Parts: sequence; C-alpha cells; structure tokens
Amino acid sequence: MRALNIFKIRAFPELQTERLTLRSPNATGAQAYHQILSYPQTAQFSDVPIQPSEKKSAEFVNWMTKLHKRGKGIAWLLQTKDTHTIIGSVRISSIDKKIKCGTIAYELHPEHWHQGYASEALHALVKHAHKVMELNRLEAYVIGDNKASDSVLLKNGFVLEGEIRHKVWLQEQFWDVRLYGRLAVD
Repeated sequence: MRALNIFKIRAFPELQTERLTLRSPNATGAQAYHQILSYPQTAQFSDVPIQPSEKKSAEFVNWMTKLHKRGKGIAWLLQTKDTHTIIGSVRISSIDKKIKCGTIAYELHPEHWHQGYASEALHALVKHAHKVMELNRLEAYVIGDNKASDSVLLKNGFVLEGEIRHKVWLQEQFWDVRLYGRLAVD
C-alpha cells in the first residue's frame, strides 16, 4: 500500500474557491478565530469550547497549525477574498493512515451562516483530500439538531450512514451523533 500524499507534501497547501482563500492557521489568525468562537452558537453543535478564553482559542489555533506539520491532519482558516476577513475554519482533524480515512470538522462565524460559505469551503477540502492527499474516505459527525450541517454534508456528496447513540459528551450531557461518510469514488 502506498503512503498517503499528505506526508510527502512539505509546503502548506493554500486553497482557493470563488469567494474564499483557505489558508494556514497561525498566530495572527488566532485573534480573529477567537471572535468566531466567542459566539455561543458557533460551538453549540461542536466539540470546541463555548466562549473560550483568548488563551484557549490561541491553543486551539496552535493545535490546528501543528496538524499538518505532524502529518496527523490539516486545517485551514477561511478568509473572504473581498474583505480578507477570517470567517471560520475547515479541517481534517485526524487521519487513519492505514485505511486512508480522515475525520472532518468545521466552524463558521454566525454572520456568515446560510450564505454557502461552508459548502464552498468543504467542497475545496473534499477535492484536496481525495485527489491530492489520496484519502479514500472522509467522515463527519453531526451533533444534535444541526440541520444546516446535515445540508452542507449532503451537498458535498456525503451519505448519512447511521446514528451513534451517546457518542459525545458536551455541555454536561451525552449526545447522539449522525455519522456521514464520503468515498473517493462517490
């Protein structure tokens, strides 16, 4: 079995869409990302902390920065092309190298919800993951009543594969999650 291409690529791959630049997370993006995480609704259906301190936000961005360097995943900050504003992130949070499978996640500033940005960014991630990184499978977990996230995944060729009961502990309770998957052949 061939090694995954993510580990052969040294330079961080900046991706472009019609309205977004998907760029490397770094310390300068941490403050902008903190503003996004400061909205409670951003983390409502996510495992990122609700209204974290600036230090916790910086630690999260630092973790995202190290994903690519360590060959364990990859994360991008989403920057609008027109205003150069950081509006969110998309990432492959973990990769199982043996089976060429990555787990994805994303957050978006609430002011930019329902404008197609999440779908646009995820489309770029999916294309890069399958064609450049040669991942066979991508997975995503959707928590609670997050219908917008369900829609983003379905628009990008993910298939609902089932529900896993009490998979996640968030906000002092267990949550069921819906598992979505997408194969390179899809």
